[in-house]
Amino acid sequence: MNVGNISPSPDVTFAGDVMTKLIGSRVRCILDDGRVATGTFLCLDRLKNLLLCDVVEVRKVSSFQGKNEASDGAVYEDEYAERRLSQAMVPGKHLVKVEVEKKTW
Repeated sequence: MNVGNISPSPDVTFAGDVMTKLIGSRVRCILDDGRVATGTFLCLDRLKNLLLCDVVEVRKVSSFQGKNEASDGAVYEDEYAERRLSQAMVPGKHLVKVEVEKKTW
């Protein structure tokens, strides 16, 4: 793609090629609040927002288990809540890490 006398740098075309190859791949997105969204990668916009389909979102939920007499403190047990979504937009500003499933890459 040439615009006048300006051609894109090799890094820009390489990044575009990588993103094109990722379309349809299963990815795992870790968000800054601890949630994990796993789904099929559809697209990425200029703000780094990801659009995923067939999404499974997992988040940690702490539940109160009672008082611990030995330490005089409350005891919490970690539980995980799962939610299934047909599509989800993951905001780029909340992304910490994006992983591609090994078998698809």
